[in-house]
Amino acid sequence: MGAGNTIDDLLGDRLHIMANSRSVIDLLPYLDRHIGGLVITGAEAPARCREIRNARSDLVVAMDPESHTQAVATPGAPFGLRTSHGWWRLDMAGLAEVLDGQLLNKASYAVTPTCFIPHGEGDADQVLASVFALTNKLARTDTVVLLPVSYKWLQPPSLPRLAGLIRSSRHPVALVVQADGDPMDRRGVMDGLRQLCRSCPRLLLWRTDLAAFDAMVHGALGSAVGVAASLRHGVKPRLEGGGGGWKPYTSILVGRLLRYVRVENLQDWFAHSEPWTCGCSVCQGQPLTRFDDTDLDRLAAVQHDVNELYALHGELAGTVPGHDRHEWWRARLTDAVEHHRRLALQTDTEPDVPKVLLAWRRTSPLPLPQPRPQ
Repeated sequence: MGAGNTIDDLLGDRLHIMANSRSVIDLLPYLDRHIGGLVITGAEAPARCREIRNARSDLVVAMDPESHTQAVATPGAPFGLRTSHGWWRLDMAGLAEVLDGQLLNKASYAVTPTCFIPHGEGDADQVLASVFALTNKLARTDTVVLLPVSYKWLQPPSLPRLAGLIRSSRHPVALVVQADGDPMDRRGVMDGLRQLCRSCPRLLLWRTDLAAFDAMVHGALGSAVGVAASLRHGVKPRLEGGGGGWKPYTSILVGRLLRYVRVENLQDWFAHSEPWTCGCSVCQGQPLTRFDDTDLDRLAAVQHDVNELYALHGELAGTVPGHDRHEWWRARLTDAVEHHRRLALQTDTEPDVPKVLLAWRRTSPLPLPQPRPQ
């Protein structure tokens, strides 16, 4: 991985961890420089990127400007950036300046500051087309096009249009899927994503959860998994002054179950039974129920999650893309369902198997038809 000289070589089969600039330093010891990387969000992302790359030049690091959380794209201005002087709508010169600025801050590659692309509104199709019309004019080989879209673009009526535009891109495309809650729970979205991954070989899935693995099994170039629930799917742009005041609950990734679980749920399940332990470098054989809502435990939970993600990704990276990789994923999913059954027997509880886990066991849809040559 990363042995070649192209951006595709750099991104191929690579699992990035996406984290806010405030917390990334504490994750560095757990990142895999061979098959992993880091995507930094937040106001201090440029400074943090520069610091990290100065200390660890072998680590792949990029930035998500998060313009899609702050503004809706328009046909004339699909790119923008918030600065100390306010909101900046970017023309081609401004876009190039922002991309160059990321590289000057030592990013391994540049990421477009794309605003959120809704669905079903009058000019939504024009907005989507304008992203690629403009980025295809960029004569550079160091850039990823960030594509933050409503989940509705992945549903059957709109999917072929989305796929056609992604295939037309001269740059890799990092897809961010927005929904209230898990986008994979929406009708047709999981199958649509699988079809995109099978039809668009330069597609990345960003700001996601374990859907990253299903995507890479089905042909995605790479992925970026968020360390917090708010970084595991796209969000609609925030209204000025909206949000805030909510403190997230502590959850951890339980690898054998292929799911994130609230610690309080784990404590309920194992209230009258010996809790499961974890042998990762963070847990060192301690029970998974030990975490609480202190800042130190939240950090330890995230570090545990990163270990679990790279353990799983190491297995994936060791498979041959295609049939071998699909068989590995099917076996992993079957094991996860079986571990849910064993958990229920051990604890005399009824932990539901997540719907998305069962959906991933379904047969994959065919790739989307390729357009006929003119």
